[in-house]
Amino acid sequence: MKVRFYFVRHGETLFNKRGRVSGVSDSPLTKMGIVQAKRAGGALHDIWFDKAFTSPAERCINTAACVLEGKGIKAEIIDGLHEYDFGRLEGSRFTSHPDELKKCFGEMDFSAVDGESREKCEERVRETFREILGKCDDGDRVLIASHGYFELFVIRTLLGKDADTFRRLREAENRSPIPNGGIMVFEYEDGEWNVLSMPEEPETYMPYAEQKKVTFYYVRHGETLFNMYNRMQGSCDSPLTANGIHQAELARDALKNVDFAFAYTSSSKRARDTAEIICQPHGITPELTPLLKEVNFGDFEAVVRDSWQKEINERHMTETWDDVGGENATDVKLRILDMLDIASRRAKNNENVLLVSHGTYYLNILWQIFDIDREEYFVNCRKEGRQGMPNGGIFIFEYADGRYKIRELMMAPEEAASRLG
Repeated sequence: MKVRFYFVRHGETLFNKRGRVSGVSDSPLTKMGIVQAKRAGGALHDIWFDKAFTSPAERCINTAACVLEGKGIKAEIIDGLHEYDFGRLEGSRFTSHPDELKKCFGEMDFSAVDGESREKCEERVRETFREILGKCDDGDRVLIASHGYFELFVIRTLLGKDADTFRRLREAENRSPIPNGGIMVFEYEDGEWNVLSMPEEPETYMPYAEQKKVTFYYVRHGETLFNMYNRMQGSCDSPLTANGIHQAELARDALKNVDFAFAYTSSSKRARDTAEIICQPHGITPELTPLLKEVNFGDFEAVVRDSWQKEINERHMTETWDDVGGENATDVKLRILDMLDIASRRAKNNENVLLVSHGTYYLNILWQIFDIDREEYFVNCRKEGRQGMPNGGIFIFEYADGRYKIRELMMAPEEAASRLG
């Protein structure tokens, strides 16, 4: 099993600002502390966290909330992530007991002042991460919100690094070894721990690239009532016909052996119904998103194509519909980029993702992402004797190393069944 951890120290607190010892005692984040936590969240914006765990201290709970804002996940409290117990020196000023503090910090042991011993904290670190690993799945990306001294023990105990040398090097640079809001990245893999980046301030943190390949299976919905009567159908909707249901079932059969990690569908009912049919053998529920909705054709919605074919074709070449109350090419491109960004960040290495959407949206992916000219595409399709965007059609592309690559242009579901079988 392989798990990647993103360890974030809480933002500045009142006790940090006032120079007081803060371990199992707590004090609130300052305004600067909230800023630091939000900066850490900004630095980790591109990370899709599968799990998140926090110390029970409010300063860490609030830090985790800042980092996870907008990510749809809440941190679970793990008691073992609490800060070191500094005994009777808790809450005192660092200047009040300089000799005792120097001795205890030097030995990383506060048992002489009724606090935690080094051995006890080392065992707590090991036991806590055993507990956390028991809650994780292979490939998970995990946020940890905890404390500075606890993090030094992680560096020493789990990662096998010389904490004293690291601390001296940082102090020589006039930097905190464990800055407030700082980010450290490390991995567990089959019993081994490996540090990827030591603690860095959010401003200087360099994202650690996640090497992975994700395969997308894009399916156009089955035939609808408006398709059958040749009416324009974008943000408006009409139900699947009996033939459309059959086409969705053919797509389902073609994809039955593909292991989907998750599925997204346009919020239009024609796409939702198609997605539900395809997802039946996989035991997953497709997630609705307006990012996959068809292009909004404005005043051209539901018009019969034959009556306006020339103007419709001209508008399709540039996707200009905003002057008639619809979308333009930039609107559509931003939706596509947002959708692919979310799905590619969420997916783990070698996972498959199902996308159920629409015909013109597909043509915009070809144009906006892969620079394939619409007219040229249809000319080539006619030469090859195939449809350009068949109902129930399947388009396969990959994401790897920050780039997208086409594997198969859209195929009719019958053809896809023979190729994927």
